Amino acid sequence: MNGRQDTDRLLPRANRYAFLAVLWFGAAVYSLLFRESDGGVPPFPHFDKVGHFALFFAQFWLAAKAYFSDGLPVPYRLLLVSALVFAVGSECAQAWFTATREGSVADGLADMAGAAVALWAARKVADAKRHLPKQRQEP
Repeated sequence: MNGRQDTDRLLPRANRYAFLAVLWFGAAVYSLLFRESDGGVPPFPHFDKVGHFALFFAQFWLAAKAYFSDGLPVPYRLLLVSALVFAVGSECAQAWFTATREGSVADGLADMAGAAVALWAARKVADAKRHLPKQRQEP
């Protein structure tokens, strides 16, 4: 390695969580932009908001998990800004480029809430792991 510490890396290695985060992102783009709404009746009111929340929760939980499972500090601010860009971009794209979907500020807020809760939970997990006593290795 060119003199840099392993922890100086900004991105996690290609671990399974990074792979799943990329896969989930592709599925999200497909479901939000390329798959047209069938116009069916949702199972309960505001079902789409729950879907947006869950979609972004999973995306940013996987992204954070990719970092801390690789022993890297999670860039919470960068991930939150990424969530904002993704939320605004996906809502604008739905409004401009789809015939059966519409962009919604409420959907964007649900997106951001899902990302924020995921990153909050990731921070709690990372803090808890940091405070666990180190296990001694037996000779």
